[in-house]
Amino acid sequence: MTVITKADDVIYEPTWDSLDTRPLPAWYDEAKSGSGQTGKVKLPEYVDFMSKYYSPKFTYQEFAKDFRAEFFNATEWAEIFENSGAKYIVLYNWNSVDVGPHRDIVGELSKAVRDRGLTFGAYHSLYEWFNPLYRRDKATDFTDQEYVFNKVLPEMRELVETYNISVLWSDGDWEAPDTYWNSTEFLAWLYNDSPVKDEIVVNDRWGKDIPCHHGGVYTCNDRYNPGSLQPHKWENAMTIDKKSWGFRRNANLADYMTISELISQLASTVSCGGNLLMNIGPTSYGTISPIYEERLSQMGQWLGINGEAIYGSQPWTAQNDSLTEGIWYTSKGNNVYAILLKWNKDAVLGSAVGLFQNDRPTVTLLGNEDTGRLDWYVDNGASAVYITLPADKNSVKSEWAWVLKIETGSTKQNLLFSFLLVAIFASFVSNSIADYEANWDSLDSRPLPSWYDEAKFGIFIHWGIFSVPSFGNEWFWSEWKGNDPTFVNFMQENYPPDFTYQEFAKDFRAEFFNASEWAEIFANSGAKYVVLTAKHHEGYTLWPSTYSYSWNSMDIGPHRDIVGELAAAVRAKGLAFGVYHSLYEWFNPLYEADKQSNYVEKNFVYNKVLPELKELVENYNVSILWSDGEWEANSDYWNSTSFLAWLYNESPVKDEVVVNDRWGNDATCSHGGFITCSDRYNPGTLQEDKWENAMTMDKASWAFRRNARLSEYYGITDLILNLVSTVSCGGNILMNVGPTSYGTIAPIYEERFTQLGTWLSINGEAIYGTQPWTFQNDTTSWGVWYTSKDTTVYAIVVHWTWYENILSLGSPVDYFTDNNPTVTMLGNEEDGNLEWKIDDGNLLVYFPDRASVKSEWAWTLKIQPENK
Repeated sequence: MTVITKADDVIYEPTWDSLDTRPLPAWYDEAKSGSGQTGKVKLPEYVDFMSKYYSPKFTYQEFAKDFRAEFFNATEWAEIFENSGAKYIVLYNWNSVDVGPHRDIVGELSKAVRDRGLTFGAYHSLYEWFNPLYRRDKATDFTDQEYVFNKVLPEMRELVETYNISVLWSDGDWEAPDTYWNSTEFLAWLYNDSPVKDEIVVNDRWGKDIPCHHGGVYTCNDRYNPGSLQPHKWENAMTIDKKSWGFRRNANLADYMTISELISQLASTVSCGGNLLMNIGPTSYGTISPIYEERLSQMGQWLGINGEAIYGSQPWTAQNDSLTEGIWYTSKGNNVYAILLKWNKDAVLGSAVGLFQNDRPTVTLLGNEDTGRLDWYVDNGASAVYITLPADKNSVKSEWAWVLKIETGSTKQNLLFSFLLVAIFASFVSNSIADYEANWDSLDSRPLPSWYDEAKFGIFIHWGIFSVPSFGNEWFWSEWKGNDPTFVNFMQENYPPDFTYQEFAKDFRAEFFNASEWAEIFANSGAKYVVLTAKHHEGYTLWPSTYSYSWNSMDIGPHRDIVGELAAAVRAKGLAFGVYHSLYEWFNPLYEADKQSNYVEKNFVYNKVLPELKELVENYNVSILWSDGEWEANSDYWNSTSFLAWLYNESPVKDEVVVNDRWGNDATCSHGGFITCSDRYNPGTLQEDKWENAMTMDKASWAFRRNARLSEYYGITDLILNLVSTVSCGGNILMNVGPTSYGTIAPIYEERFTQLGTWLSINGEAIYGTQPWTFQNDTTSWGVWYTSKDTTVYAIVVHWTWYENILSLGSPVDYFTDNNPTVTMLGNEEDGNLEWKIDDGNLLVYFPDRASVKSEWAWTLKIQPENK
């Protein structure tokens, strides 16, 4: 079988089409044989057993205290495995530190196994029989994914990153689809970004209907051994105990496979292109029972002689012989190996006769090469070759099965087989249709959903626990604990010495919060979308997040789902709804631990950030995901590209969602959806990328401040100037409001929004759905900004300060010369066209009497070509 190593520049998308093209790491195919261990005390299914030996109230969890593994010695286990001839080990996992042995079994065994030169992997069950999170998800027909994001994905990432496993053997998938398990997203991370991305091997148990169709190695079902060549690499996971994967105290000898049966499984599996994963079940006290050790030792003895026919071999043209039962073939280079499971005077081969008709190969018996070549002859009538085995079987070193090594001078048949496999692999590649890969080059190529650019104006809402002290700014907690004198003095003067930030939460009651009233204010402002701070850097969530237990708006504070209520109210007004989400949290211990590791560890990301983001997307179908708090780490740490690939390709909002650029300190102002670069970003010139000016009405804070003065709020003219200068240069404006802790929008904010709505009701034509024009601001008059729509140009005049109502413009002179346009003022179209002329290289436009103009603060000239 052809195995190809991964090219460094290959990125795998979180789709099966892409993931299935990943070549299998070469070590796995070469290994052929592995050993699996079940380390659980298997729950008997027989009620009588429990009734007879345990009290009526006994629970399964009580068994854990007796799972002591007191004799477990990882080094001894590793020696047994090495002596078996196995090349990789897959361990069934448990939490053995908190209960039971109080030891890190995975850690101890992985080290011991690797010290022996073997490869280490882990089995992981996706589902858990009685986990309440899983059962709750199941009750929703797997539309909820709390169990996956809160348990499964963090566990698997922990295994990968803590133990650098080379095999991840998934199971327990069969009740739910792969989309529930988030399998493709996880595997894309595993293949692209994980610390074992180049060597990791996975199986196919990643969701209902996935086994035997997708994934790394196909296992299809337990004890899978098809007996014929398969087009995809596969594995026979089987048990030495015929009835159980776990150790059974009452098993008898007949329940265990003999060494001959095990070699038969190995030979038939490898011949057909598979690997064999042979299971043992250790005892609860940490030993490998003698019967298992004997079988493994016997296997090691056999492979010590015959391993040449197994390790690194490939399937041959034929798998089993056409004449004699119990003969299986493998190949390597010019050599063909015939594995004889039964001993006869002569080995009669039908499938291999062609090798002997067209060539004069040499034949030897592995382990007995020193006795020379074996004699053979071809019976053309029977289409068979007869190979004479040694007369004295006692002289043969192999005790249970025997391997004939047939050395030919041609590799033609093997090359043909390799070509067929390469062709199959190539077809997988060619049929893979790319969406967005988990890299910035691919993600940045995604066109921005058109609704966002057309909207132009959105409202930002900063609301959280910081709204309770409502002093200084939204960074209150950080400034206070960072010993800023202003904040320290405020706390000392107003709160007791032992007061904590968390105690503010009980006063974040939002008792007057009415989502419908807020939505009406926003709609009347002329805004087209709303972005709520679902979670700021303090970590408090405005929705009942599974991943922010007791620190969310349902558990403490308002006891309401703020995100859910506002989303419904905003959409009822025809506005788009989005959320702000801070990646980092100031004092989260998981984040601080990751930071201490220089962001090598990602426990905070996998256990908190990614689950929260997906929860927001999937529970609220957000149209905007406004990320922040990225600046201390790069996008690789935040796993941003993998998340965005999922968001763009598979999420429920994949076609409409818009994101910003704050996904890592290497991404801001460079990658993502629209760029924000910095707070209050307004470059004043046309930008190549779509951008957004996120700014505040309160000049000093994003959050409500009880002590703010009127002079600290922008006036309406300044707000309109921010709006038009932003839109003229190709940006959107996101204008922030900070509500009170009791749930109201202060009158000063409401007034500004009302004024903006009034202005946009007259001049919105020059804002919504427009594009930047050739010029952004005028070359002659300050405070004049341009937009355009098709062939129409809009000149927005922010200040009316010129002599005798005559406006002088420089930028559109050529446009007027070439197009002889008509000019009207928005809101005053009934007064007819405005006069204009070109004088001494300048365009002069004659304005009407200001008293007759409907727009109160800024004025828009609509300039249309004569043929319009």
